Amino acid sequence: MRAVALCLLEHQGRLLLQEFWHEHEQYHYYRPPGGGIEHGERAGDAVRREMREELNTEISEPELIDVLENIFEYGGEQKHEIVFLFRAELQDERITGVPELQLTDNTYNFRAVWKPLDELIRQEVVLYPVALREQLGVLFK
Repeated sequence: MRAVALCLLEHQGRLLLQEFWHEHEQYHYYRPPGGGIEHGERAGDAVRREMREELNTEISEPELIDVLENIFEYGGEQKHEIVFLFRAELQDERITGVPELQLTDNTYNFRAVWKPLDELIRQEVVLYPVALREQLGVLFK
């Protein structure tokens, strides 16, 4: 089981999401930025650290909005995450003023894109964790 902290960053009706490629089933999926919580680290501190590491930026005080249990299969293995889901504000025009970003986390390169909330609520793209997909309409009225 892995504990992760993810952050919902919304700007002008769009949500910043990391884009990933599902190697085994061959499709793109999206997930809010964030990552693993280190041993002895509080979830709120982890989400701030992850935003500095992945986006090279600071965020407002993160607000814990939910804790989700995410059980899924990837590559033939069952995975289990406890997801601390935060919401925060981002005022960095280097990020809010562009449609996408190319980022590196450790040695992994990925893309972060701004996706319109209405597309996400209508489930026009694959968003993980699944429980977040089900709550978007309530979180962003």
